Amino acid sequence: MAFNFRRTLVLFIILIVVLQSCRDNETTKPLPVPLPACDKAVLSGYTDKTSYFPGEEVQVYLQSASPFNCALGFFNIKGSLVFSLDVNLFHQDIQPDEPYKNGFKFLSNGKIKLPQGITSGIYLIENKIPFIVKSSLAADITVVYPVNTINAYCNTGGKSLYGFNSDNNEASTQVSFLRPIESTTEYGECVECLRWFPSLVGYSINYITDVDLNDYTTFKDSKLLMIIGHSEYWTRLARVHFDQFVNSGKNAIVLSGNTMWWHARYTASKDALICHRDPVKDPEPDPAMKTVTWTDPSLQFSILTSIGEDFEHGGYGLHDDYGWDGYKIVNPLSPLLTGLGLNRGDIIGLPTGEYDGAPIKGFDLDGYPLLDNDLLKFEKVELIGFDRGSRAGKETIPTFIILKRTKTSGIIVNAGSNTWCSGMGIGSSVNGDKIKTITKNAIVKLLSGQTVFSN
Repeated sequence: MAFNFRRTLVLFIILIVVLQSCRDNETTKPLPVPLPACDKAVLSGYTDKTSYFPGEEVQVYLQSASPFNCALGFFNIKGSLVFSLDVNLFHQDIQPDEPYKNGFKFLSNGKIKLPQGITSGIYLIENKIPFIVKSSLAADITVVYPVNTINAYCNTGGKSLYGFNSDNNEASTQVSFLRPIESTTEYGECVECLRWFPSLVGYSINYITDVDLNDYTTFKDSKLLMIIGHSEYWTRLARVHFDQFVNSGKNAIVLSGNTMWWHARYTASKDALICHRDPVKDPEPDPAMKTVTWTDPSLQFSILTSIGEDFEHGGYGLHDDYGWDGYKIVNPLSPLLTGLGLNRGDIIGLPTGEYDGAPIKGFDLDGYPLLDNDLLKFEKVELIGFDRGSRAGKETIPTFIILKRTKTSGIIVNAGSNTWCSGMGIGSSVNGDKIKTITKNAIVKLLSGQTVFSN
């Protein structure tokens, strides 16, 4: 066949026109329209676990009034949007079989993969559904978020571990983590500390939950362990690991009251908390695993041996108030009070619902309590301040102490108040700056190896 130059040229021109047309269509194709923010369309919800590592998938269970495709916002503790991912919302039905105990059993809205570079901290889905991102790296400080206590007092689904806010005034003996447990308790009375900790520039901070205390690897490489808010419910393994950490020579700060009061267990799947409060009603055959107060001799694990004080000796600060709504300073020379210019007898205001206190053996001539170290048998213990509270109709002596169990153990600073990390404590406009100074002094001195004892 003879070569037809004109025909070939025409075909070539047509090909160029077709290719250019395709290219024009590509460049003019509209970009995908971003989905609107979910915002208030998320009415409530929960996640499949209480904590995650960066890069892990968070399975979300969300409630909405109607179907809605939107961008789900993940916010930090200060309310800033960190990232968002698309999700499908829809109405959910709560399963009727004791949802407070067995979980709401919502259908999953999908899995959200956390960014690899996300920092450890507390995050809130649409500023209302909290979860923790933890770190696998060694950190200066590990902070324990008290999910056990928050769950224990939560009554979504009808009941909590308490009768006062449960249907028919009947408490449950098990409460599920797989139900909406939101911000109604101000994140376990620790929200102000959580907002303040990021200002501690120069220190790496790892955040975990009570559930993570059962796994020693989640905090063993930290230098300092911090218990915050209202940390009332502890498993035996968590207490063993806490003691192991301090006995290894590392330090702890307890910014909590009513700490370690109830022994609790998890279900096998670790998605629910168990506390029967009565050894007879608890089906667990091992006496050492019964869910009763840690002061019960059957558990053979006194709270005093771990943190030097307990709720039995501290009691309530606001029920029958015999004191000063705060700590009267006993030892103004304490390094923890550096920079405050306080004198003996000055008061640091700290209205407290539930206190812990150390055993005392009497009072000096000025009416200041004397710690009973014949009972505690610590290598060293020092009283910083005290209040007067009540429990079971009797006066109590709440205390703010520092202790060192043995020559080789770490040091524990125990503030003994369940409002230290709340708006009445570190977030207070009246005495918040003083409490921040004391807290920062404790952190800086313990991490740098400086003394926290006055002698």
